[in-house]
Parts: sequence; C-alpha cells; structure tokens
Amino acid sequence: GRGIEIMANEVAKQDVDYTGLAVDNNFIDGLSAQLKIKEQTGLTFPKDYNPTNELTAAYLILKETVDSNHKPVLETCSKNSIASTLLEMVTNGVSMQKKQCYPIAYKGKLKCQMSVYGNTCVARRYGLKEINAMCIYEGDKFIYAIENGKIVVNTHLQDFKNINTDKIIGAYATAVMQDGTVYTEVMNLDMIKKAWSQGYGGDVHKKFTDQMCMKTVKNRCLKYIIRTYGEATTSEFIDKSDDIESADVVADNVAYEIDEQANTEDFTVEETKEPEKVEGEIVEEDIPAILQ
Repeated sequence: GRGIEIMANEVAKQDVDYTGLAVDNNFIDGLSAQLKIKEQTGLTFPKDYNPTNELTAAYLILKETVDSNHKPVLETCSKNSIASTLLEMVTNGVSMQKKQCYPIAYKGKLKCQMSVYGNTCVARRYGLKEINAMCIYEGDKFIYAIENGKIVVNTHLQDFKNINTDKIIGAYATAVMQDGTVYTEVMNLDMIKKAWSQGYGGDVHKKFTDQMCMKTVKNRCLKYIIRTYGEATTSEFIDKSDDIESADVVADNVAYEIDEQANTEDFTVEETKEPEKVEGEIVEEDIPAILQ
C-alpha cells in the first residue's frame, strides 16, 4: 500500500554509493538490512512474501545469469543498477525465484522484465479477481461492441474444427475485478506479431502457439489494470519492464559494447608525410572538383 510508495521514494533518495562494492553475500545482506530499517517506517509486504529470502534467491539466480555476450551479469552490470533493481523488485513484492520477473542485462545495467505470472500476482493485489484469454480462429464468429470507450465481447462462437494454430487471427483477454468491473483487451494477429518482433527472446514466439498469443494479450490487459489501480511506483516499475520488452536487447547491447570500447581505446595521430608526385601521375587533387 502507501508504505511501499514511501519506501520506494526513500530508496531513490539514498546517497549510498554501491559502485565500489563487490556483489556478494555481504552486498545482499546490506540491502536486506536497509529494508528492515524501512519496515519500521511503514514498508509492508504481501503476507507470503519474505524480502530477505527473495533477495538471497535473486542473488543465486544472478550468479548463474549471463548477458547476450554470455558474460556474467554480476560482472558486466553496474553495482548501482543491481542494487536498484533488486530493491525495486522487493519493494514491489515481486519474486525472481517464482519466475514473476526475469533479470536482463541492458547497456551495462541490470533490468527486470515482468512475466505474465508476475503481472497477474501484482494485479491481484489491486483487486483482480480473475483473468481469462482465448484465441480467435479463422471461421469463428467473434462480435464485440464499444460501450463508453470500453470493449465488450457480445459473441464468440467457435467450431472445434476451427482450432488450428496456423489459423489464429487474433486473441482477447477479459479481466474481472473484485468490485465487478470488467475490462477486455483485443489484439489482432498483426498487433500480436508486432509485440513479439519487438520483444527480448522472440525466438520462443516463432513457435506461434496459442498459449503465446493468449499470454501476450493477457499481459496487455494486466498492465492496464496495474497502471489504473496501482501506486505510482508500481506503474513506474511496470513501465521499466515495458521499455525492455520493446527493445532489441541483443542489438542494443552490441552497439553499447562497441561504443564503450571506442571510448576506452587510446586515440593516436600518426604523422603522415605528403606523398611525392611521380611525373605524369594523376592524383586526386589534380582532378577538377566537379569531376571528383
């Protein structure tokens, strides 16, 4: 609740410099100690969430995680980004060990990408009762209306023989809140494919399964709920995850590494001598500019 928002703001104001610290058990213990102090000033966690255990579990996962160049993220990511990401993860009550979020190295910093399961767990804290998704296949009778700016599915008739992953034309997800509010998100196949083409780990999506289609539209629906009902800090956490989802992580990391290497190499100017002209030789400066 409000305590989490206060905590996140306080953490952001911390002037502790993690840069010189090695990421080890002592580092994690230090983060855990900070959280315990903040609990005394109002920070609360979900009943089944143990922040110290989650930090320890996340550290063990990070030890086994490599970046897109197969280098350990604990070595290639800045210590500040590791600390900030782990603190954000814990203050938002998200678990890396339960695969609610995944660590990703992006331009020398550790980032967190939320999974559909993680978004579901967060949305439940803000009143989500249930969420269901379904694929729309070629030949289905699918009718929806727009009422007060909201999508309302009126009819979805599906013949069993239509079910074929090669014939998917779209998908939709419907979320029901505890107060009875219903929210529906619809995505056609082009929208789904666009989401996949942007996302990290797009190779998984190439299998083009119905489950992946439904996960994509579910995620879109869940993010709307979290941004609508959640605290500002939680929405910000989701936004950061979105930034990673829409980035070409591998390409951006390659560009970042090339840039970093260019900035660290010594720049030397070699002395050059004017080449001597050989009689009868045509060199570039002798050619009129208009012909060059």
